[in-house]
Amino acid sequence: MIVYSRPPYPDINYPYIIVNVFDETSFNYIKPKSVKSVIIDSGVHTIFHRYGLNEYPGGYKAWIAKVVRWYSFAKTLVDDVYAVVPDYPSDYENNPINDNVERTIRNIEYAISTYPNVKWIIPIQGKKDDVISVVRTLDHVVDMGVLKSHNYIAIGPTCSTRNVPFLKEIAALVLMRVKRIEKNGQRIRIHMFGTSMKSWKYIAPYIDSTDTIVTNYWCLPLINKMCTKREEKEMAWQIFLQRATEMLNIERK
Repeated sequence: MIVYSRPPYPDINYPYIIVNVFDETSFNYIKPKSVKSVIIDSGVHTIFHRYGLNEYPGGYKAWIAKVVRWYSFAKTLVDDVYAVVPDYPSDYENNPINDNVERTIRNIEYAISTYPNVKWIIPIQGKKDDVISVVRTLDHVVDMGVLKSHNYIAIGPTCSTRNVPFLKEIAALVLMRVKRIEKNGQRIRIHMFGTSMKSWKYIAPYIDSTDTIVTNYWCLPLINKMCTKREEKEMAWQIFLQRATEMLNIERK
């Protein structure tokens, strides 16, 4: 399982980088000599959790166009680049979006039809800690025929949960359905958004990748306070690297 992330500072190398189009400075972490693969996120956490908005700035079509522009830029630096179709969360308590699945499906249809040459990651959204809702969305996406042309999906309502049994259960169910599709010879990659480090060993056998951003909070279990100094952030980063390397050795079933 690959763990996409960003180092605490741009001068630190890491091969699997996640950036987002809301924070354009994050693209400074894409260094052609050291980066193997990039995922471009739409900035869900910042837009819907931090700022509590109900829609992407300028509307979903404008935001998808922005994602595509930054995708084109990233492709000039690294060949293996993926962009997440802008989706909508339902698992932020300060900003639950009740029609998040319907609006995400709308964005998927628009993105893949308007920009068919982008390597899109297809978000499979649902309701917080609700396994059935995620499975229904996946079945709907399959029925739409989306996975005939796009081979990377991402399980959605996982960023804010610390319910490890839920994460393991949904990962296993999604993999079971994906294996049915793969019987025709197609390979579908599975990503899971924003999982906690403690969940990794439980979900790694069922997915191909996940992502996390090393924040100042990572120092809390290490030195009982927030990271404030570079040496503290680098210490937390070394713990991350050790765990992420261990995950690389676990292949999906």
